Amino acid sequence: MIKNKNGWGLREMLFICAIIFFCVILASVMINRLYQSISPNLPGSENSSSNSYEQVEKNLASAARIYYNRHKEEDVSLIISEDLLSEGYLNEAKLTVKDDLCSGYVIVANNTFTPYIACANYETEGY
Repeated sequence: MIKNKNGWGLREMLFICAIIFFCVILASVMINRLYQSISPNLPGSENSSSNSYEQVEKNLASAARIYYNRHKEEDVSLIISEDLLSEGYLNEAKLTVKDDLCSGYVIVANNTFTPYIACANYETEGY
């Protein structure tokens, strides 16, 4: 880019603007991909449409494990979903499958967390 006595020319300015535009588009695509790969794993992410009943059971067991670790001194053996919801360990989106809100509980025995859920169209065996 040669600067003449009149300053930068139109061609140089358009070239610089094209490079900046390309960099901005590339950065936004990379940030979007990064966010989409991280967002399903974030606490409180609102992706209820992709939940399956098995995923709801896993969500319930995971939240119960955190709850249990913070309440070890209370000798907890049964953790219900309403307690997890009210204390913020779980949100309704994590208990929803296609607009079907499930409820349930987790039995804790020998550091094993067994979730049981009941929904309008599904119920864990042994609930």
